[in-house]
Amino acid sequence: MKSHPSPRAPSPGAPAPSASRIQTRSSPNIVAAGPSEEHYHKIWFYGRPALISGGLVAINLVKKFLTPTKKSKFISTSFGHFLDFEPLVFSGQLVYCMLLKEVFHLNPNEMMFKVHETLLKFSISDFALITGLNCAEYPSFCNEDGIPKQLPFGSSWLCSKYFPGKSSIYRGDLYDFLDQNQVKDDTNAIKLVLIFIVDYILLSKKDNKLVDKYLSHMVDSLDMFGSFPWGRKSFFLNLEYLKIALKGKQTDSQQDVIYYELFGFPTAFQIWIYECFISLPKTVISYNGPKIPRICSWSKAFKSKFFSLNEKFFDCEEVC
Repeated sequence: MKSHPSPRAPSPGAPAPSASRIQTRSSPNIVAAGPSEEHYHKIWFYGRPALISGGLVAINLVKKFLTPTKKSKFISTSFGHFLDFEPLVFSGQLVYCMLLKEVFHLNPNEMMFKVHETLLKFSISDFALITGLNCAEYPSFCNEDGIPKQLPFGSSWLCSKYFPGKSSIYRGDLYDFLDQNQVKDDTNAIKLVLIFIVDYILLSKKDNKLVDKYLSHMVDSLDMFGSFPWGRKSFFLNLEYLKIALKGKQTDSQQDVIYYELFGFPTAFQIWIYECFISLPKTVISYNGPKIPRICSWSKAFKSKFFSLNEKFFDCEEVC
């Protein structure tokens, strides 16, 4: 594993982190492999993500939409550090290589991968350290899926003010609005961006899906929205699609391309893979030194071919 200096503790003025947010890189995510671990995916085949998260590329749209004055105010929100994220290119081949290494694991809230004789565990603690998001338990006003139990009836202020005549809006509509318009009111502009980050990046889904109405109701209270554990919600959506991405899709023909969907925030999983290897050439990713959160340590990701990644890293015993 790559050895990076442990990040410093959050400043006193920062929100109190949960236990899952303060775990250091010395966390036990490397486990000695035993003889009982078996891979889920025994047959190699071509795999390609058909639909993935809006990803960090959408951060460029946020930076374009917010004026300097609005950016200075947005930095104080729970997503302010997103402005420091680099718009990484999603590497479907890298993620696919790791998914092929998945092994059976009894804990449903984690994923385990076996590369050579090393077991690598992807957990909510890793997700919190990489993204800097709150991954604490859901508050009492939410159900087990992280959705408020009681919501106001009717259209939200978002639809009424910026999408008149619509009782609901699609994700693509929200993207187009931020891309083509400016909002004078600083508070409303920040609220729109907060909804966009949650719905388009952290809880991504197909563009023809509706923006969840509870987001626009929750954002009316910036304090409640900012203290909500969006990291927890994003992690488990991400985990759900990572687990089913290749399930039941094996084929005996290496000429067939199998498509799968990755929703949530799979870029965080991609960053976790980078951290699992001792040596990554600059043709794959650039490491900029230890930063908080860790996703800010990586930039200029490049797309790589499956065979190149598999031979140099996943089939090389010296890299883990």
